[in-house]
Amino acid sequence: MTHEYYKELLAANALTALDAEDARGLETHLASCADCRSEMDGWEGTAAFLALDATPFEPSTQLRERILENVRAEGRGGKLTDNHADASVETRIGAGHSRVIAFERPPRNVWTSLGTLGTIAATLAFVALIISLIALWQQNRATQRELARLSAEMQQTKALLDHQRAALQLLTSPDAHMAKLAGTNVAPGAHAMLAYDQDGRAMLMAKGLPPAPKGMAYQLWYIKDDKKMPGKVFRPDAAGNGILEDQIPALARDRAVFAITLEPESGVQVPTGSIYLLSAS
Repeated sequence: MTHEYYKELLAANALTALDAEDARGLETHLASCADCRSEMDGWEGTAAFLALDATPFEPSTQLRERILENVRAEGRGGKLTDNHADASVETRIGAGHSRVIAFERPPRNVWTSLGTLGTIAATLAFVALIISLIALWQQNRATQRELARLSAEMQQTKALLDHQRAALQLLTSPDAHMAKLAGTNVAPGAHAMLAYDQDGRAMLMAKGLPPAPKGMAYQLWYIKDDKKMPGKVFRPDAAGNGILEDQIPALARDRAVFAITLEPESGVQVPTGSIYLLSAS
C-alpha cells in the first residue's frame, strides 16, 4: 500500500468506519509516518468536535404522544401501589395516634427525557450521514481513478492508430523502402521493420524486445561507411512492442545499416550498449 492510500483512510478511521484489515494496516503505517500521525490527530479532533456540536431536534408528534402515554400509565400504577402500602401501614399501627407521612415522588421531567432522546437520535443521524459521505467520497475517488485509467487507455489507443495510419501511408507511397532488423544473441526473439521514403521520413516497428531497465531506453542508429549516426530513443511496452518515428539523415538513405542498442534514456551521440537488433548490410 502507498502513502497516499493510507492518507485516504484517515478520515474514515477517525469515525471508526474502517474494516479490521485496513485498520491494522493504517495502525502499522502510523507507527512509522509522522505526517500521517499529525493529520490523524486533526481528523480525530474534528470528529469529536462535530459529535459534540450536533444540534438536537424535536421528536415527532407521534413519538411524543407515545412517551407521554407511557408516563401517564406508569404514574397511575405507582399511585395504586402507594395506596395499598398506606393501608397496610395503618393496619399494622392499629389504633395508635401515630401518623404516617407519605412522601410524594418527584415528578418526572418529560421534556428532559425527550431532549435526551432527541440528542441521541441527532448524533446517530449525524454519524450515519458522515459515514455515508465518506463512502460516497471513496466511491468517487475510485470512479476518478477508473476514469483516469480509461482516459490513458484511450490516449494510447489513439496514438497507436495514428502510428498505424502513418505507417500505412508510408508503406503505400511509391518510393517507400523497407529494411528488416533481426534480433542478435542478446535478443534472439526480437525483430523489427523500418519503413522510409526518399525524403528520409521513417517509421520503426519493433516486437519482442526485453523490458528496458529504469533510466535506459532503446536507440536507433544509422550506419554508413563505418559512420554511426544517432537516431531517436524509445521504450517498448510491457509486451516488448515499440514504435518510433524518425528522420533519416541524407547520408543514410542509400544502403545504410540500421541497428538498435540499449542506451541511457536521454540518448547518446556514440553507441555504448549492446546491439539488440541489426539489419543486413
